[in-house]
Amino acid sequence: MLNFSFDWSLPSGAITSIVVVLFLSIFFIAVGASFSKLDPEKDDVPTKGAKFLAVLLVDSINKFVVNNLGEDKLKTYSPYLIGIASFLTLSNLASLFGLNPSVTNMAIALSMSVLAFTMFQYTSFRYQKLKGKIKDLMGPVKAISPIIIPINIIGDIETPFAMGLRLFGNLFSSVLFSAVIFGATEGLGTVVGATISTIITAGILHPIFDIAFGLIQMYVYFMLTTMFIKRNASID
Repeated sequence: MLNFSFDWSLPSGAITSIVVVLFLSIFFIAVGASFSKLDPEKDDVPTKGAKFLAVLLVDSINKFVVNNLGEDKLKTYSPYLIGIASFLTLSNLASLFGLNPSVTNMAIALSMSVLAFTMFQYTSFRYQKLKGKIKDLMGPVKAISPIIIPINIIGDIETPFAMGLRLFGNLFSSVLFSAVIFGATEGLGTVVGATISTIITAGILHPIFDIAFGLIQMYVYFMLTTMFIKRNASID
């Protein structure tokens, strides 16, 4: 007899993603609504609170985009990079709040890869056009272009997916390592094991893997995304 039952439970990484996206949506909508009421000629720039964080984030990434991609790319890529940086920062720090980082789920990591691939190809066709894209795939030596074209196509597909798998591997390994250490200390006895486990996880592993490691992975992914956008736009 056929069984048509389905498991509707969500993976922990998907739950984290939903929580992070909802939080960021509410945060940016609320901050945007409050900014719409300000008069630029009368009101000062916020110096504290959520408004200050929003101004700091947007202003920093806007300057970064202008310096690295050019002012004409600001409106196109600044919102995308702000979204990537915000999502990965909160997602990678989610374990501080009892949640698993989103990208420890392979599906979430690969969805980041699909998003990056789409953005890279959009950039390539927008600024290089079809003729420039074909020329880029052929490489500088036309005689060996039949060999180079398949290699470059594979490279275009492989690069964003390697970025996503790198995120998955690094974050998953940190979570796994913490779990192994936590499990190993349980064998030392209830009181002693719990004490040592708390000291190691809260005092050492959490600051390293949940804060420093998570922020580093966000920064690396952010910089790689910017670098490949720049390459696909053929910006010298």
